[in-house]
Amino acid sequence: MAEMAGEAASSRQEGPSPSLHMVRKLWRVAIIFFVGDRKLKARFLLALVLILCAVCAGLFVVMSYVQRDFATALSGKDVTGFHKAIWRFVGIVIIAAPLYAFYQYMQELLVIEWRLWLTELLLSNYFSNSAYFELKMEGSLDNPDQRICEDVASFTRNTVDIIALFASKLLNILGFIGVLWSIAPELVYFLGLYSAIGTLVTVYGFGKHLMSLKFQALQKEANFRYSLVRIRDNVESIAFYRGERYEASTVKVFLAVLVANMRELIVWNRNLSLFSNAYEFSMIIVPSIIIAPRYFSGEVEFGVISQTGFAFHKILSALSVIVLKFDNLSGLAAQTERLESLLEALQEHTGDVRLMKKKSWSSTSSSAGHSIPVDSDSSSLITLVPQTISAETIMHEEGPGLLIKDLTILTPNSGHVLFENLNLQLAAGDSLLVMGPSGCGKSSLLRAIAGLWRRGSGIIQGPLQSDSFFLPQKPYMPLGSLREQLHFPAPKNALESYNLNDGKLMEALEEVSLEDLLERVGNLSAVHDWSNFLSSGEQQRIAFARLFLHVPKVAFLDEASSALARNEARLYSILHAKIESYVSVGHRTSLVKYHTHVLEFKDDSSWQLFTREEFENSKPRL
Repeated sequence: MAEMAGEAASSRQEGPSPSLHMVRKLWRVAIIFFVGDRKLKARFLLALVLILCAVCAGLFVVMSYVQRDFATALSGKDVTGFHKAIWRFVGIVIIAAPLYAFYQYMQELLVIEWRLWLTELLLSNYFSNSAYFELKMEGSLDNPDQRICEDVASFTRNTVDIIALFASKLLNILGFIGVLWSIAPELVYFLGLYSAIGTLVTVYGFGKHLMSLKFQALQKEANFRYSLVRIRDNVESIAFYRGERYEASTVKVFLAVLVANMRELIVWNRNLSLFSNAYEFSMIIVPSIIIAPRYFSGEVEFGVISQTGFAFHKILSALSVIVLKFDNLSGLAAQTERLESLLEALQEHTGDVRLMKKKSWSSTSSSAGHSIPVDSDSSSLITLVPQTISAETIMHEEGPGLLIKDLTILTPNSGHVLFENLNLQLAAGDSLLVMGPSGCGKSSLLRAIAGLWRRGSGIIQGPLQSDSFFLPQKPYMPLGSLREQLHFPAPKNALESYNLNDGKLMEALEEVSLEDLLERVGNLSAVHDWSNFLSSGEQQRIAFARLFLHVPKVAFLDEASSALARNEARLYSILHAKIESYVSVGHRTSLVKYHTHVLEFKDDSSWQLFTREEFENSKPRL
């Protein structure tokens, strides 16, 4: 446990720091929405927000004059002027109330549209070219789920707020600086110097620490949540092991690291608040001190004092936006850093032009406005072409059956050689059982065939992607109805092309001896948490039912019948009748009789290919 705590602590990253480089990252993440396929809508919404911001800022300027006249009339006991100022104030309120409501509404609408577009863009790339799998295998990017779900929401919200904030502050400066200059030019010079000093102190005194802590806070929150998600996904195994105390102590380690970061963060926030409060409060009476002598000498009216204070504090607030809103800015910087690294990682895996930093948007033509295309019937089994092809890249080609030539597989991260120079060919009617000790590369061979592992050398020739089907050892049960479990992985918007009607679904359930499942759940539309509702054997039979419904030319099974001792012979009999060729990974010799060939891997990275008769006659020790 101490080692885990040390590892959690050592995972601390520096995070962003205030710089022009950080501003460029923010620009890169933000601009893609306004030059993407919905750019007209995005620009219209942004323009409307800025126009409303300008109108609201103008109302503040008008309000300052109303406030001046109100105070002057009150001090001079001018009843007519007093009533006139009140009616002008009422008129401004009547205009401002709906205007500000609409202004807030448009900001919210821009946030929603931006989040929707950016989330869809990230999801389309995350599920393209097996990026989600490769990011997991590389381990270089933590918690992409949190970045897509929470960081996108926070980033769009904070960015719109910051845009509106900076726009309003700029307009306040333009609107009030003339007012203040006409009354007391020396206050304008003072404000410029004072705000510059305050900004420098904030950025260089607090910036790096706060941005780094905010970045780490997002990371540690995600790690803490993931530690709890892992328990939820493995409750039965933990319960059998009686591992509650161990898991509780593990989760508390993540909590302790999170709280330690929070404690440090609130200390720095306290220090920043102390400085910003002193910075802001010390200026409350400055305008009155400067203007009071002129009022006493009769140079200005009483209302000018209140107008000066109003204009002074509006400009001070505008020039000091970094000082007074640095907590929000540091949070935005952390979110920008996490999203920018996600965009870069996805761009490396998918090559989506919408994610690139140095591409001309005008050169993308209409393609820039479309999502990453899903696999079609004309796509090869391996369409997952890497962005760069090196000497350590496995090549994939389209062709009938399965042909493997001089294949060498390396593990993605460590580069360990699993096996070398594998050669085999399966024609229609052939089947292959892959056997060997644990860790020798049996499942890795299927990963290479599927294009999930590309590191190595050699050639793999396979059929179209629509003509192949993979069954992993642990079947995946997506969210949805029983009907959707059987349809999977057919896209919901393309079911008609698969011709999977309810009659065929029920036939498939009968083939895998799950006809009683309909009686238990009621109908095909029943929705359950299928991973927990069905036993391991039932889940594997659902996987076989999917295979029989899709009827590919080549099927790949990774320990897909390990929980099917009673139904295994029946399922392999149907598999042999329906599928031209199939490859199974397994360690049980009872599987040999269902295959025409056997590929045996050894501990020393060597391999040997047998026909079924040769293997049975040799009776190798496994």
